[in-house]
Amino acid sequence: MRRAVQILVSSLALSACAHIQTIDPPAQTDWVLTLIEARRDVEAGNYEGADKVLTDFARTHPGTSQARESDFWKGMYLIDPANSHGSLPGGIAALDEYLTADSAVLYRDQAAALRRIAAAAQAASNSAKGDSSPANLVRDSVVVANKSKDEQIAALKDQLAKSKEELAKVNAELDRIKKRLANPSN
Repeated sequence: MRRAVQILVSSLALSACAHIQTIDPPAQTDWVLTLIEARRDVEAGNYEGADKVLTDFARTHPGTSQARESDFWKGMYLIDPANSHGSLPGGIAALDEYLTADSAVLYRDQAAALRRIAAAAQAASNSAKGDSSPANLVRDSVVVANKSKDEQIAALKDQLAKSKEELAKVNAELDRIKKRLANPSN
């Protein structure tokens, strides 16, 4: 019994030390300064500078909660329409990394909403370009994971119905082209 208590106390002490390391007051001070600098860069239109500042912080403070938060800000700045070097796929990837990194992330709800918005914008952009190939469609795994099985099945059935309609249209067009080629005089 005494051995079990010693192990328990040691485990609690180690986990408390691990928790204390993630709080890291110097990292918190550096994080506040990093956010201020990144925001100034963004306000000046220097998104690359903001990305560099956030990346440097994550590199110099690995394993801290603030380093994980940098993925949120990088993702948000990447999907900002004012960012001429931004990228919806890049922003979505950064937000995905943020959302999968830790369940206790500070901006989880905001990141999930931004990710859905970015995915919808990308899908709309692909649709406007006439590009609906599976490789270019974004799968919103965060949203899908939060849906019930019935909702997922219903969504898949809707997708299947739309795909069948598109296939029928393509087949009809192919038949029309075949007939036209068979009778070039018409």
